[in-house]
Amino acid sequence: MKRLLLVFLVSTVTLTISAQGIFSFGPKIGWNNTRMSTNYNVQYDNQLKDGFQGGFFAGLCIKKFYFQPEAYFSFERGALQTSFGDPLNSGSPINISQTVNLFAVDIPLLLGYKLVDLKLIRLRIWGGPVVSYLLTKQYGLSINGFDQPSRIVPDDFKNSVWSAQVGAGIDLLKLTFDVGYDIGLQNFLSISSLNNFSLRNNVFYCSVGWRIF
Repeated sequence: MKRLLLVFLVSTVTLTISAQGIFSFGPKIGWNNTRMSTNYNVQYDNQLKDGFQGGFFAGLCIKKFYFQPEAYFSFERGALQTSFGDPLNSGSPINISQTVNLFAVDIPLLLGYKLVDLKLIRLRIWGGPVVSYLLTKQYGLSINGFDQPSRIVPDDFKNSVWSAQVGAGIDLLKLTFDVGYDIGLQNFLSISSLNNFSLRNNVFYCSVGWRIF
């Protein structure tokens, strides 16, 4: 009897909050596109690579403002290529190719504002910090077609990094559509054997979600 009463009370509170539009929760999935940046003053061919992300969001709304923490898995890829003359070998070309694959848990803490807030449609903007916990880190380095696995050690990677996210979204009934951009604030890789050559991620993404309530 006590359990039934507890379930009833929780359900009642949840439905009341939901009806008032104060709290929201649901899953979301999306596509991302990564551009890496480096501290080296060399012209790189920066190849955009597609990835994906998926997880959950929760929102707490107070009038037109809302706070929305999220948690999702993300797979991000990047590639850099460059070529320059070797000053120690009569200007012979040196071709460098780098690839990165990252699998992470991203946790954004977003503060947003509803520009339009109607029953059937909402238009939102937001921004906030994002912490990423790197679960899988793969880096490949090739010089003139020869792989250089010994140039990198596990300590060259960070286990977590911070970024800043800005974006906009639209809600149609229960569906949510978001477009955002993550600006890397920290290097996720700094290779000591390459004079502390570093990389950071800048990620553009589009996602779709479903508000369960």
